[in-house]
Amino acid sequence: MRNVIFGIIQIITIVLFLGTVYYVSRAPTVEEIQSEESNIGQTDLSVRSVFVIRPNVETRQLSLESTGSVVARNIVPLIPQVAGTVAWISPNLRTGGTFQQNETLLRIDSADAELLVAQAEASLLVAKANLELREAESQAARENWTLLHEGDVPDLVAKLPQINQAKANIAVANAQLSAAKLDLARTEFSLPFDGRVLSSQIGVGQWVSKGQAFGTSFDLSSLEVEVPISGTELNLLSPVTERDALVFVNGLEIPATVDRMSASADLRSRASLLYLAFPMLSTPLVPGNFVSVKVFGREQSNVYRIPEVAEQANSTLWIVRDGLLERVTPQIIERSDEELTIIAFDYGDGIVIGSLVGVYPGQKVAIASE
Repeated sequence: MRNVIFGIIQIITIVLFLGTVYYVSRAPTVEEIQSEESNIGQTDLSVRSVFVIRPNVETRQLSLESTGSVVARNIVPLIPQVAGTVAWISPNLRTGGTFQQNETLLRIDSADAELLVAQAEASLLVAKANLELREAESQAARENWTLLHEGDVPDLVAKLPQINQAKANIAVANAQLSAAKLDLARTEFSLPFDGRVLSSQIGVGQWVSKGQAFGTSFDLSSLEVEVPISGTELNLLSPVTERDALVFVNGLEIPATVDRMSASADLRSRASLLYLAFPMLSTPLVPGNFVSVKVFGREQSNVYRIPEVAEQANSTLWIVRDGLLERVTPQIIERSDEELTIIAFDYGDGIVIGSLVGVYPGQKVAIASE
């Protein structure tokens, strides 16, 4: 047993010895340490190369690129003006249907309305006949009066009040006939604009009540785009109204103009709303869809256009002046198409492009050749 323990101790001792020899053989020499320290010193003293741009001062028309939503300015309920049973429905009256101005979309059974027209016509004939009777009576009374009396015939004798009443009855009968014809015309339902049906709950044989809506629609000419805009963006467009704009839908550019701006700002975002109207709209738009928009603002002089890659953290720029880095905060007035539009300033030897990490103001740099 003692021999076994002794043998294990010998093996452990041999392994430790071999490990120590391997470690010592891997240690760097004094020359290697000195060479490494020399390299570190050279790295610290090296000058970093940077790429710069030197933009020219120019005048640029500012623009706002954003997203908006299509809205219908007016939602029109589908309300019949007469009651009755639905006799016919146009396929265009279904939800999503498109219709033309004054196109017949719905017919209500007109039998009752036709009877009312006939009744009103008969009442008018009675009123006219009554007037003829009163006028004949008046003529006979006038002749009798002149045979027995001299002077003007009194109104009561001439039956003038009865004649006026008969004329008034004719006017009432004419009005009743017009109303009956109007109700008959209203048995054919139409709308005075080109539009689309948002919703419709109507079927043949269904009873509709006067003044009760059975769906909704909107006028195609009332379509507009609602665009949220911040106070800073608003400065790019001032004055706002009648500014030209483009709306991008399915690869198409639709001309538009700024029609108006909301009278108040949103309580949470503090953003106002621009409403873009379409002078002519041939491309169908759907309320609720999101679209891209570009609104053209005022012209701004004394600006630079620089690539977006020049922007550093916290919307700052690095510039080179006399071989040293300098950090500046430009006045950015527009962001679009991977570019920044900034107010011109003295950028020294150039504006650095590309992200710089681990640098500091005053650091020596060298401008790389293009």
